[in-house]
Amino acid sequence: MKPVWQRAGVALALATSLLSVGRARAQSNAALDLSALSTKKRSVVAKDAQGSDVPLTLDAELQRTAGRLIAQANPIAAAVVLVDARSGNLLAFVERTAAGDEFGAMLLQASAPSASLFKLVTTAALLEHGHVNPKLRVCTSGGQHRIERRHLERPRARDAQCGLFFSALGHSRNAVYAQLVTSHLMHSDLSDTVDAFGLNVSVPFDLPSPAAKVQLPYGDLEFARTAAGFENVQLSPLGAAQLAAIVMTGGQRMRFFIRRRAQNTLVLDGRAINSATAYTMRRMMEVTVHAGTSLDAFSAPGGQSYLGSVRVAGKTGTLKPDAKAATTSWFVGFAPSKQPEVLVSVVVQNGVVWRRKANELARDMLRAWFARRGVPGVSDPFASQ
Repeated sequence: MKPVWQRAGVALALATSLLSVGRARAQSNAALDLSALSTKKRSVVAKDAQGSDVPLTLDAELQRTAGRLIAQANPIAAAVVLVDARSGNLLAFVERTAAGDEFGAMLLQASAPSASLFKLVTTAALLEHGHVNPKLRVCTSGGQHRIERRHLERPRARDAQCGLFFSALGHSRNAVYAQLVTSHLMHSDLSDTVDAFGLNVSVPFDLPSPAAKVQLPYGDLEFARTAAGFENVQLSPLGAAQLAAIVMTGGQRMRFFIRRRAQNTLVLDGRAINSATAYTMRRMMEVTVHAGTSLDAFSAPGGQSYLGSVRVAGKTGTLKPDAKAATTSWFVGFAPSKQPEVLVSVVVQNGVVWRRKANELARDMLRAWFARRGVPGVSDPFASQ
């Protein structure tokens, strides 16, 4: 597959090159063609159904960064979404899919397995419906790569690993979730939380974009596997961004924009979880980056953070559904975690041989944002290239 900028057939400096990932035009009912963008007076523009220019919220420099990062990773498919956390405006909206795919094959579809990102929904259900205390101590044995019936109950093995539920999200402890879901949640509890998060419907956005496809089974083992993110949930990059946005906003769904507006105000779309739950989940998500599954990705060779003193809240997910399937990796998060400026959602699908995962691309998008703002200790990902 050709790099993003070669497929577009224009210079890398143009934002056009970074979103021209398909030969077909966007669906007519979207009334906005994002498959071939252009820059005019530093503004990124698209064409509407009448062929008129439509100014977009996208940032040409961040578009270029996202496209270069995807090209360097050379995945089977990938998508990067970067959002201004203070307005909901999209700053980068880039995908790479199979040659000939219509634009939006990944960005505007709920087609990628959610993997452990679904634990965000399950965590909210456990806190609000299951009344699970974050300080609850849970012991498990195994379950790192799959959930079996034995993981639904507390293990009797002496080698059981014990820890607080508070750290389970950041370390993505599958068996912890299987055990707690079995003992604390009804099917309706998780179903209600799915609805509250706005999954199984369209994301509030300028273009048609489903958030997710969720099917919750009733069998206890299948229910636990689904709750832990192993099956029955497909997610879109914007749907993933919405999961993080709900935590970031203190529990409310957020509207995303790609058409430029006169007033760049944040628009909230209703409450999903209470503010106390969102606060707890934000702190649980900080564990992901600063002690959990993304610690290595966010740490430079010398051990210091790539983002200096900027604290990040995030969640990873990795899943290979079967032997023939691609490995899907996710990262969603926002930074700084207490006073967010930017929200990132990245999905990458790799084959047997791969270069980079989603958390590394997300890290470098955050580096690009904070380096441009002059944050001490943060360098642009391409500064030495």
